Amino acid sequence: MHGLVSLLEEKYYKEVESIWQMLEGKCGLSGIKATPFPHFSWLIASDFDWEALETVLEEIAQKTRPFIVNTSGIGIFSGASPVIFIPIIRTQELNILHQHIWEAIQPCGEGISPYYSPKNWVPHITLAQTDLTQENISCAMQKLAFQNFNWEIKVDNISFIQQDNEMTGQQQHQYKFQGK
Repeated sequence: MHGLVSLLEEKYYKEVESIWQMLEGKCGLSGIKATPFPHFSWLIASDFDWEALETVLEEIAQKTRPFIVNTSGIGIFSGASPVIFIPIIRTQELNILHQHIWEAIQPCGEGISPYYSPKNWVPHITLAQTDLTQENISCAMQKLAFQNFNWEIKVDNISFIQQDNEMTGQQQHQYKFQGK
C-alpha cells in the first residue's frame, strides 16, 4: 500500500521517533519500521497513476496554507492486528482539506482504502503496529498511558510514501503548502 501523508514538523517528528525507539527497547516493538516516517495519513491506496498524482499534489500544495492540528490522548484500533496511535482532533478545516484530497485523488488512485473515506477517516499518528500481541500490548500501554499527548502540530506539507510488497516504505516526494 502507498500513502498520501503529512510528515510531522521537526519537534514532533523527533518526539515520535523517540517513542518508537523506547517502545522497541522496552517492549520489543519494531513493526513501525515498515513506514519509518512520523506522519499522519490522508489516504492509502494499492496503486496510483504516479504522474497524475504528482500534478494533483502540486496543485493541492499551491492552494493550501499551513495550519495547526491538535492531538489528544492515546487510541487503539482493536482487532486481529491492533494499532496504537495518537488521535488527531478533527476540525472543519481538516475535514474540508481531507474531502478535497479524497475527491482529487479518486481519478488517479486504485484500490483506495475505504477506511480513509471522509465518513470513516480517523486521522492519527501511529506509534505501534503489526507486531502488537496480547503479551506486549500491556507493556506499550504502560509506557504511554501517563504521557501527555496534547500536542499542537503545524502541518505544512503533503507527501507520498511508496511501499511495495512488504518492503520498507520510501518517501518519494514532499510538497510544501504555499497557499496565502
